[in-house]
Amino acid sequence: MTKFANYFYEMKTVTLILVASAIVIFIIGMFLPRRKDGKSCVKEDFEKIQNNVDNADNLKVVSYKIIVPLRVQACERLLLFIERIRFQVLVKRVFQPGISRDDFQFSLMQNVHDEFEHNLAQRLYVTEATWKLVNLAKDEVLQTVNRVFEENNDADIAAMAVILSSMPNQLADKAITRIKQEFDSFLILE
Repeated sequence: MTKFANYFYEMKTVTLILVASAIVIFIIGMFLPRRKDGKSCVKEDFEKIQNNVDNADNLKVVSYKIIVPLRVQACERLLLFIERIRFQVLVKRVFQPGISRDDFQFSLMQNVHDEFEHNLAQRLYVTEATWKLVNLAKDEVLQTVNRVFEENNDADIAAMAVILSSMPNQLADKAITRIKQEFDSFLILE
């Protein structure tokens, strides 16, 4: 690629990340609890804490009320991400009759990358172990797609779609189990 193309691609990526972040912040703001007069309950809760800093129980409750919904949402989004990159779902979404071999492979890879970039901010709200499994599941899909295309040079696109659709997603299964365990841990009030 030329320097201009690289620069354009990098700017496009940065812009997409910024737009995705702004959308996430907007959505989070939409779901934060509000009083009937339209003021944020979160701001009210923080004011209560500032007035009574010594009350550790109050801090714990407010923290729980704010952070847990964000963490639950992160688990939901990461679970959806994993489901969307499963081979059966991914191939079904990307495959189009008449698509070229290179376009099919590129579309599969790009789709996984786009889905992952869309969910990068969720890393803030899950444990490192969960994030690592999500990342490994993504890498497994990308590596498998490349390997299947390399090993089946002569196969037509329909055969490639069938081969990919039948591939197991072992790390995706482990990531789903880990996400569910993390979600279950939020239900227990410490």
